[in-house]
Amino acid sequence: MLQHFPPNRISINGKRHYIVPPGLPSVPEGWVLPSMTTVLSATAPVGKIMALMNWRKRVGAEEANRRTKMAADRGTWMHKVIEDFFDEQDIETALELSPKYRPYFDAIYDFLLTIDQCVLAESAIAYGFDPGFGYTGTFDQLAIIRGQYVLIDWKTSYKEKPDYQLADYRQQLGGYAQAIEQMYGIEIDRALCVIAVYDPEDPNSKPSRQIIEADGGELIALGGLVRQRTVQYFGEHYPGGQPFTLTMDRG
Repeated sequence: MLQHFPPNRISINGKRHYIVPPGLPSVPEGWVLPSMTTVLSATAPVGKIMALMNWRKRVGAEEANRRTKMAADRGTWMHKVIEDFFDEQDIETALELSPKYRPYFDAIYDFLLTIDQCVLAESAIAYGFDPGFGYTGTFDQLAIIRGQYVLIDWKTSYKEKPDYQLADYRQQLGGYAQAIEQMYGIEIDRALCVIAVYDPEDPNSKPSRQIIEADGGELIALGGLVRQRTVQYFGEHYPGGQPFTLTMDRG
């Protein structure tokens, strides 16, 4: 039986990090590791950072903040409904109370029916590699589909993403997959980023979905890219580029 582990979150210079608890393979207790989203954000290419800055400038700070909050709110709602769906909880009430979000659920409903079993949901990971580097994170779902372990990342979007915007999504899949394999000693056969697409401000928009898929070989390569960016992050943000350890107070 695969188990959740309890993360201990701390903030360092406004960036999310975690203190690793005891009992994890290959990741010693007390290591202070950045979250994978922290790593990917801090090591983003200059072009991506400039594109985001230009977008905020074009639409204005107020509108950019509004859209960012809407994306976060609908994403939180979607993850909760999906979790309740697999826990066989009542989701009709949530759908009725949030009609503006229902199209995102409708976009992925038939895909949900292809999942044979939800093994873990909203579960934390920690991944470590020599000489003391690593990262943490929380993956959305580990499922079984047709007898295979499949990692799934759920996302929402106003519109379908062009390929040049998907690099971090793909690397997240690789990073989570290698961490799950290290923690649980299982093999991830496939990883999917499933994006529910709907624009509530476009009267012609209809719910649809976009799926980005990576198989075992591609996941290995993507995981390698995440390790490279993790080493870069340590070099730029840890004192002397060296990892350090903190001991949790058990009193």
